Amino acid sequence: TIRLVENLLSLSRIDNEKLTVKKKPEALEEIVPQAVRTVSGKLGGRTVHYDMPEELLLVPMDATLIMQVLCNILDNAAKHGGSGKRIIASLRREADNYVIRIRDFGPGIPPAELPYVKQKFYKGSSKARGSGIGLAVCDEIITRHGGTFEIGNADGGGALVTITLPIPPHTEHR
Repeated sequence: TIRLVENLLSLSRIDNEKLTVKKKPEALEEIVPQAVRTVSGKLGGRTVHYDMPEELLLVPMDATLIMQVLCNILDNAAKHGGSGKRIIASLRREADNYVIRIRDFGPGIPPAELPYVKQKFYKGSSKARGSGIGLAVCDEIITRHGGTFEIGNADGGGALVTITLPIPPHTEHR
């Protein structure tokens, strides 16, 4: 699929230290719904609920790479979301960071596998399709943006991905 090719190309660029991040101010409140539309055919009837504040910031980022990260996470939420029929995407400013959280309502990730899920080619006990490189690529892309990429289990069940992107001083409000 296209996502696998994107991930393989990004992985190759990362391994060869040729992944370039071209940052310019972008609005995440536009990119998140665009990512949902991109993967809508793979959501298996799941609905995505948005939790976004009224006033958001323009964040310096490479929109193409952030879109790749969001599509990977949403694709994983659809693949591993079990019988959970919804996904929640939230955006918040927390201190000097912009925080994106994407949560599914499936079985979550076995605790013993959590330390390994971002490693290249790690697939864990899941029987779902996938190459095991998507989360490693996501982690590297977010790191190159100066942010953090965390995967865990949500209170009440389901997987929770938390992305932080730093907001530089004097960032434009909308």
